[in-house]
Amino acid sequence: MISALVVTVLAFLSPTLAPVSDQVPAPAKPTVQQLLVAAEKDPAAVVPLLVEGSRAMTTLSAGEARALGDALDPFCVRAYFSGERLPGMERLGLVLHKVEKNENPTRIAGRYKIGVGMLRYLNPDFDEKKLRIGQELKVLDLSTNALAITVVKSHYRMSAWRAASDGTQVLVMFCAVGIGAPESPTPIGRTTITKRVLNPAWTDPDTKTVFAAGDPGNVLGGYWIALDAVGINRGGIGFHGYTGAPAADWIQKGASHGCVRMLQKDIDRVFHVAIEGTTVTIGE
Repeated sequence: MISALVVTVLAFLSPTLAPVSDQVPAPAKPTVQQLLVAAEKDPAAVVPLLVEGSRAMTTLSAGEARALGDALDPFCVRAYFSGERLPGMERLGLVLHKVEKNENPTRIAGRYKIGVGMLRYLNPDFDEKKLRIGQELKVLDLSTNALAITVVKSHYRMSAWRAASDGTQVLVMFCAVGIGAPESPTPIGRTTITKRVLNPAWTDPDTKTVFAAGDPGNVLGGYWIALDAVGINRGGIGFHGYTGAPAADWIQKGASHGCVRMLQKDIDRVFHVAIEGTTVTIGE
């Protein structure tokens, strides 16, 4: 069943992306709107949808690109954050790895430049204690085509992209975020991820009180992804979950002390796919 959001996207994409010709053409490759419809039922349409949809996002107005990104993200989840083995997924950098002698999850993840948690996302039955030689694992290969993250503050969106083999950028995830309040805006610039911490302590920036992991007063939601001050001219900025208020009070709003807040399901994805050194660009 096509969601109302997808229907809306189809409506504005039609005049933008529909093929135009004065002659009866040979069978044309499907348009993005056709692929959106097809991918709801046909797994073979998911990879072409993500490739063509990612390309289309670079040609659309900001508002249209945001709507298309929202429509594409459920298919990003199917491709990059589930065990589904889609036809043609190699175009997205998704490959099958056969476990070799002396390999362990950390070594495999390091080879492909992903977090170990991605092995669990992509292989639902994954058990690191039962890893065996010859076992076939679905992995995302970022070893030569690095991930890059973009935050657009005015649209309250974060996107992650992987460079495809032909040099084009393919969307890996797209989600809503909360950003800094007007009096403490999220800084803009180009930086990198320097550290990822699960279950970190949190220091309240107002009271300087330190809350340990698991303390009800710790609002980070169990995740901290630190950004380098170089490039954004401000330290202490990062991505994190947020449990200090209902999501409706801060998602797609300016309410933080400058950090980028994310829903728990989304910060978990970012934490495991974007390792240290990943480029992050924050723009207005």
